[in-house]
Amino acid sequence: MKPLVKVLTAAAVLAATVAMPAAPAAAGGTGWWAMSGYLVSNSGFNPNESNVTVPTVPNLKLTYTGTPARTGQRAPVVADGLVYTQDDTGVTATDEGTGAQKWRFEPDLERFGSPSQLVHTAGRIVWAVNDSPAMPGADSTKIFVLDAATGTVVRDFHDEGVVTQILVDRDVVVVSGESRYSSDTRAYRLTDGQLLWQRNQYMKQPVSANGRVLVSGTGMGAGPLTSTIVDIGTGSIIHTTQDRDYRPLAADETGTKFYVAWGHSLQVLDATTGTLTWLASGLYPRFVVVTPTRLYVTSTEGTVSALNRSTGATIWSRSIPESQHQRAIIAGGVLYVTAKSDRVYTLNPVDGAPLKAPAFTGAVGQLVVTYGRVYVTDGTKLTVYGL
Repeated sequence: MKPLVKVLTAAAVLAATVAMPAAPAAAGGTGWWAMSGYLVSNSGFNPNESNVTVPTVPNLKLTYTGTPARTGQRAPVVADGLVYTQDDTGVTATDEGTGAQKWRFEPDLERFGSPSQLVHTAGRIVWAVNDSPAMPGADSTKIFVLDAATGTVVRDFHDEGVVTQILVDRDVVVVSGESRYSSDTRAYRLTDGQLLWQRNQYMKQPVSANGRVLVSGTGMGAGPLTSTIVDIGTGSIIHTTQDRDYRPLAADETGTKFYVAWGHSLQVLDATTGTLTWLASGLYPRFVVVTPTRLYVTSTEGTVSALNRSTGATIWSRSIPESQHQRAIIAGGVLYVTAKSDRVYTLNPVDGAPLKAPAFTGAVGQLVVTYGRVYVTDGTKLTVYGL
């Protein structure tokens, strides 16, 4: 049993989309993309990119292709001059500029499989991998903490559950997945692997709003349907809403609010009080990119819409079939939408107009764009474009 409105010109809108306080700034002239959604806010918005922009994106050229090819490759994270790419059997770190391999980490392939996403934090790579359990049918995961510069295992610790989402914030590792014999969300201290708290609800996307996370669900039917805001360090409940299943999409840059999907609507949830504010209906949100003035919403039906962040009014909307399977991103004032049909749509976020850009042939995951480079994976190898 599991435990219980001012009108802006197009140029002004574009400037507002890009201009946002950098957080954190790229260090030492190198790129930065710490986790799948860029940072713990999961905004999908890189405000530090100033090289690959609307005027320059047509000039992108192939810089290098990573070798060797490996199956199950995911979009990378980038930090401190290195690019970290995971695949079905391990993690590879390569030089950001040349693609030369710096290190490779592979756990015991007879024992481990089904890895989670990578997270870079304070000179460490955090990675959770399914572990063969002692009891058949049980869930088991190993969480590895690697030195980001060398790939050396700093520590590892056991987790009794499934991991499909991973978030690292304030020296706490939160892992979540719909597990059979354990709580769906567990939190560990990064420094020693000590279990801090667990909740029998699911963290549906890795989002932290100033050290608060949102979990929801019934715990495999064992309890009532609730959405709960939890303190990431202590596990204390900040607010609970009954009979609601909120899906966290992102947090704002101040960490005061969550943007959440609830059914077909996009809502704003106060991260302290739990007060819900309606923003827009009929969207069926799957992902959202958060910029200073707009929200770019990818629907479960394959539509990308630009909304006024304050009013929720639709500014433009485009049907992009199969776009719901990968999150869109914005960097340098360019909107990149990856469709499951292995096509990348490069759009001007002001009006949704297509931009001339390389085809990024074979892309199967979200793109990562940082410090003048575009990183694309086709599921087996990483291809890098630059100016």
